[in-house]
Amino acid sequence: MSSEQLSVDLTAINGVVIHQRAHKGEFAAQLLGLPIEVQNEYAVKALPENSKVARSDKSPDLWTPTFEQIQQLDDLFVMKEESNCCSRVTFVCLGCRGVRPLDVLFLEQQQGQDTRTEKMRISKPCKCGGWICCPAEMALVDSKGDEVGYVKEKFAPYCESCYQCCCCCTFSHRVYNNKAPTAPTTNRIDRSSVASSAQPTFDLKFHLCCCQGESNNCCGATCCNQNQIFEIREPQSGMVVGNIQKLYSPSADTALAACCRCTAGFDTYAIGFPEGTSQAERLMLIAGVMQAEFFLFEQGQ
Repeated sequence: MSSEQLSVDLTAINGVVIHQRAHKGEFAAQLLGLPIEVQNEYAVKALPENSKVARSDKSPDLWTPTFEQIQQLDDLFVMKEESNCCSRVTFVCLGCRGVRPLDVLFLEQQQGQDTRTEKMRISKPCKCGGWICCPAEMALVDSKGDEVGYVKEKFAPYCESCYQCCCCCTFSHRVYNNKAPTAPTTNRIDRSSVASSAQPTFDLKFHLCCCQGESNNCCGATCCNQNQIFEIREPQSGMVVGNIQKLYSPSADTALAACCRCTAGFDTYAIGFPEGTSQAERLMLIAGVMQAEFFLFEQGQ
């Protein structure tokens, strides 16, 4: 499949860590109340072999790395935002930075080369959310322009989804993998004609409070509660087949570094891949986490 253009074999590892790189200038501007938003950059690293993403924050094998341990992990590839400076500042001023249109480039450094090469990209249009019948969506496209799959906010049935979001702080995003590569068309984002026939590969459940799921995610990934555990579900059965962990990762030297990262919204995630999933399916899970990063967590900064 076209997703194999990325040389990293994700099927050979049990998970990845997505670590957002901090920008000190952006943090300083936020403290001063300036509408500054730089292009985000994320390092994707392999989850250590002896570690796994636990199903619950009460699990004895919960992975609790320090900031330094995450920094020491080798990069598999880098994801870098590509967007317009004017649009970033405009959306920050409007108070909706997370809905801005952008691309996220998958960059890989080849051995013996100093420059990084684009292998794939996530295309994110401006979508305001399912609550106004405009669900968030991202498409993963390879370097040839073929679509690998897409992620779409689940907001149907409408009344039930509103209840889940407003009363239970639970948000659902569905991951779809294309069975075969398809060239991008004007309908790539407008999927109304194929919505009834498309079958999701995974259902990502993001619980942000203490009364949903198996973990207490209230005030999670902060000094008050260092982890949030989210679910990767099989859509038809609803069975949990994997998990996503949002980490606080305090520094071993000082608590100030992690507190500053948390305050500025620089996030770290660990994804435990479900067993038997393909390269393309694992890439789409990374895309699903990136949709949640922009739409749920960056939006709330």
